[in-house]
Amino acid sequence: MSANARPTAGRESPIERATLVKIARDTAARRMAGRPSLLSAYLIGSVAAGEPLLGEATDIDLVLIDSNPPPVAREVVRLTDQVALDIHHRSRADYANPKSLRGHPWLGPELAEPMFLSDPQHFFELAQSSARGQFYRAEYVAARARTFLAWARGAFHIGLLPGAEPEAPVSLDDFGLGLLYAANAVISLTGFPGAGRRLAMKLEAAAGKLGRPDLYDDFQALFGGTDLPAQQAQALLVDWVEAYRAGQNTTDERIHPARRSIYERGFRAQIQADRAAEALWLMLVTWNACMANVPTQGALLERWQAFLGLLGLAEPEGYFARVEQAIAYVTHVDEAVEGWAEQNGA
Repeated sequence: MSANARPTAGRESPIERATLVKIARDTAARRMAGRPSLLSAYLIGSVAAGEPLLGEATDIDLVLIDSNPPPVAREVVRLTDQVALDIHHRSRADYANPKSLRGHPWLGPELAEPMFLSDPQHFFELAQSSARGQFYRAEYVAARARTFLAWARGAFHIGLLPGAEPEAPVSLDDFGLGLLYAANAVISLTGFPGAGRRLAMKLEAAAGKLGRPDLYDDFQALFGGTDLPAQQAQALLVDWVEAYRAGQNTTDERIHPARRSIYERGFRAQIQADRAAEALWLMLVTWNACMANVPTQGALLERWQAFLGLLGLAEPEGYFARVEQAIAYVTHVDEAVEGWAEQNGA
């Protein structure tokens, strides 16, 4: 795999960032006009950061702050095959103590560098000014990474002691979630956390900045390494699409129907860039979620079992070994975070 290759756009016309921002701004204006209790709207994620699109497709991550308890926590809205709105509904109570949010792994980064869309009462501006001042101080960077690690240990049902055995069975959901948190503990030391399609890409960049490429290599080793032949990846993608169509669910934001084509375009871009192995974490997480909604027999199950076999997760002995390997990775990340904290006075 080429170390510097990056997924590029397909044959579709490029989507201008200005168009995506206008969609977010117009959506915020309509929502705030239709719901007077809304206080603020801001944009986060890859569009706010101006990051290149992956496979010429993206989510637009819009946050709406409500003075009342919001009707739903998350809302995914399909716009086109290339674009979906991912709306995060928040309550003003979430911002009651903005200084404490400096150490929050998700809300802290949101407050640091969002794009303001609408804030007529200056509610969000005031919350941001309180939280942002010391956001980049080492103690808060370390605090965010340590929280991600605590969540990772929780997902794997382990305590603080190295080498501890899980205190409860580790499900595939736990496995995927624990690795998301462990990867973001590393990523948070150098930038904002990631999720979904960009997780492995962000992890590699962070590991490089830290001079610790092993933190990326060891993560990918949990899925068989950094090499996945394009022909094999294409076959997996065909099976994944079939499973997604069968198991997609509008009440589960991970596998919402609006996300399928965006995921698929990202996977194809990664295959074209010879970085197909970086798709395996997200493919595992979403495929597993879809399988909860399909019959427990037949061709879909056979293909799912074949995929798990490729990852070494199909048989109990292999699965237990992978879980142990993942727990060792969490411990490895913990050591890296504490080493960073010591070097930076945190």
